Amino acid sequence: MPVILSEDFIKEEVLQEENIFAINPMRASSQDIRPLKIAIVNLMPNKEETEIDLLKLISAHALQIEVDFIRTTTYENKHTDLNRLNKLYKSYDDIKDTKYDGMIITGAPIENIDYKDIKYWDELTKIFDYARENVYSTIFICWASLAALNYFYDVDSFSFNEKLCGVYPFIKSSNSRLLDGFDDLYNVPHSRYKGVDPKDLDDIDDLDVLASSDEVGLCLATSSDNRFIFSLGHLEYNKETLNNEYLRDQKRSLNPNRPVNYYFEGTNKINMSWKSAASLFFSNWINYAVYQNTPYRLESIEEKSVSKFGGSSLSDAGQFERVKDIINSKDDRNVIVVSAPGKRDPYDIKVTDLLVKISDSNEQIRALEEKIKELNKEIYEKREEKYKINDKIKDRFYEIIDDLNLDDFLKNEIDQSLAEVAFSLNRDFNLSRGEYLNAKILANFLGYDFFDAKDLIFFDDEDIDIERTFKTIRSRIKDGMKVVVPGFYGSKDGQIKTFKRGGSDYTGSILAAALDSSVYENWTDVSGIMTADPKRDKNAQKIEKLDYKGLQKIIKSGAGVYQEDAIRPVMNKNITIKILNTNNPDDSGTTIKD
Repeated sequence: MPVILSEDFIKEEVLQEENIFAINPMRASSQDIRPLKIAIVNLMPNKEETEIDLLKLISAHALQIEVDFIRTTTYENKHTDLNRLNKLYKSYDDIKDTKYDGMIITGAPIENIDYKDIKYWDELTKIFDYARENVYSTIFICWASLAALNYFYDVDSFSFNEKLCGVYPFIKSSNSRLLDGFDDLYNVPHSRYKGVDPKDLDDIDDLDVLASSDEVGLCLATSSDNRFIFSLGHLEYNKETLNNEYLRDQKRSLNPNRPVNYYFEGTNKINMSWKSAASLFFSNWINYAVYQNTPYRLESIEEKSVSKFGGSSLSDAGQFERVKDIINSKDDRNVIVVSAPGKRDPYDIKVTDLLVKISDSNEQIRALEEKIKELNKEIYEKREEKYKINDKIKDRFYEIIDDLNLDDFLKNEIDQSLAEVAFSLNRDFNLSRGEYLNAKILANFLGYDFFDAKDLIFFDDEDIDIERTFKTIRSRIKDGMKVVVPGFYGSKDGQIKTFKRGGSDYTGSILAAALDSSVYENWTDVSGIMTADPKRDKNAQKIEKLDYKGLQKIIKSGAGVYQEDAIRPVMNKNITIKILNTNNPDDSGTTIKD
């Protein structure tokens, strides 16, 4: 598919010569599709060469892409026609109210200058912050990666003894979709004075290292959600770029080393060994990091939400499939709260009820063991009952795992947890394992990260320690992260402590409030709040809209539509509540807000 460019940007013969497929905006506007919008912040001195290199790579993708080139206004490049720059490039002020599917921020030959001494540093950090809020996925190239890693994650760079210059091999050691189609050994050009030790990223949960080596250090890293991609190499370089840089450094009497692994041995003939990797990398970025995930409505990029799915919504494998479809149908469903498996039919038993039985049995066992001789027979019978219930729970979870073809290691997690439940006298711990294990399974099924609620939500006596809880949630769950959190419990003094029954509503409400969510979705097995119990009154009607006071009134009347404690956190922040039906996701449900 083509890129959309002004007719004045690059001459038609140059586009044809370089195999760049482009159409003008008027022609593009007549097509009934939405092009991807990509911004390129071009910091390189030779801007036209960089334009060609990047456009060749992104125009080869089978999607229509609208490209804006961005410049800095606080520094005038001496190597570029200023009139051309002002006419064809946009500034930060031009784009600050615009959103983009993707952005590329190029490198710049300023590695040996302190960030604070760079003339356009303040302007560039504005662009960094802008990208975080308004761009779905951003690639930082070479120096821009060093700067962004330092700015966003406080990762420092180190200086090489001499300039790193050449084409370096890397072993494919990551299953990231950004490396789809890469050979097991692939090459990447590098040209820089500074690097990053990949070990410095080990303690940063949000960063994944995709490529590194002892000689080069960090080559490629991403945030866990691919919203930030740090490419310290130059896959966009054309065949001659390193050679031109080498000759330029010679003229400047910098005594450069000959680029390694760049020329055929014993000759000055260039061996371009990174072309296929470059094509795949930018194609994979556009497809997997941008196109597959960016919302159709660009203005919704900034939105966040917390979605809670009740036990009836996750009662079996079929319900898991429906939940996954619901989650995948909206890009901002990143924070998921789940209850333990509920009833599959009117005669079924909820997993939490089964866990209650186990905990009750354990308490009875402790009392009976005091009468060992007299009550041996009764103890034996209770143990057998407990193990049978334990097996029912295990079979329930095993069935979900097998039906979804999930990893077998989840069964080990289930075995270990239920083995602890079988002998634990901690009732709160026992009751929490339904949500805990269901969340583990859903996280694996979705490919999301699992965050244990005990590490996020803290009790101070019988009440939630809101300040500590909110601070922890915000520090652990960053924008764009995709996570699953079990509902119903938190921790007190390092031990599991549960809420009242139905407490998954409360968990979701706490997360929504802590993350300043715009909406808190509560998915269950009914299409909202009804005027009466529909099982008893066929004339019951759904209530489309309510305010918080109206909801509280309905709860106090005895209707089990919502957990009362869950109202307070979202009400305090005026967060919209939506009661929605997992089995009828297109229904508008009930909306609650002031």
